[in-house]
Amino acid sequence: MTFLLKQNPVKKSIREGKTSFGMYLATPSPIIVELAGLAGLDWVRIDWCHSPLDLSTIENMVRAAECHNIVPFIRIENNEQKISSVLEMGIMGIIIPDISTAEDAKAVVNAAKFSPIGNRGMFSCPRKSGYGVIDGASFKKWTNEEIIVAIQIESIEAIENIEEILNVPGIDMVLSGRGDLSNSLGVPGQKNHPLVLEAEEKIFQLAKSRGIAISPQLDPTVPNFSSLVEEWLEKGANILSFGHDLLLIRKAFENAVKNAQGRD
Repeated sequence: MTFLLKQNPVKKSIREGKTSFGMYLATPSPIIVELAGLAGLDWVRIDWCHSPLDLSTIENMVRAAECHNIVPFIRIENNEQKISSVLEMGIMGIIIPDISTAEDAKAVVNAAKFSPIGNRGMFSCPRKSGYGVIDGASFKKWTNEEIIVAIQIESIEAIENIEEILNVPGIDMVLSGRGDLSNSLGVPGQKNHPLVLEAEEKIFQLAKSRGIAISPQLDPTVPNFSSLVEEWLEKGANILSFGHDLLLIRKAFENAVKNAQGRD
């Protein structure tokens, strides 16, 4: 039953320099995951940081992802127990926000990967191993090879420590957080402020210089979306996020109302 431990398509895509698309999901329902898969997205990032989720709902969202061949990631706080729980369910990658020091980054790797990369504890029958059908050694090897560990750099402190953070072994991908960056840099809400863009550029350039993947967040509702995608591909980002499901749903509702009322 080795079908339980499939190769991570997003990690394969990173290695091959191909492009994959996905988005954050804050709607606590497997249905939204199914819709993302049916739409042709490659992955979803379940957002446990900003949505009313519980572990049972997350597990069912993972099942929905598996049924529709879409890779389930999760954004989650830097908590060893929570990280272990969602990985045992079948989450294929974690995104940890607000990483400010190398010690923070080391804690993430330790929680997500087994030795010799990290320090994660073994459990004999997690869901992802078929409740024990897959032996511990095989599960350990697969986890260390296929699980993606991603971090978000979102503060002045993090930027000051960026070299040390990115030198931590086991980091696969780096994201910025323009909202929190703008707040930390003294221009709250101004996600396209030159200070924010300059900080993001520094983060991503340093990550790429170390062979770490970068993943920007784009707004697919803007008129120049296609050109933005091309621009980021040229910058070396091949894991592109279409923003948040809540934003897309809200704008779809707004557009429907405007069209019904005969407005542009």
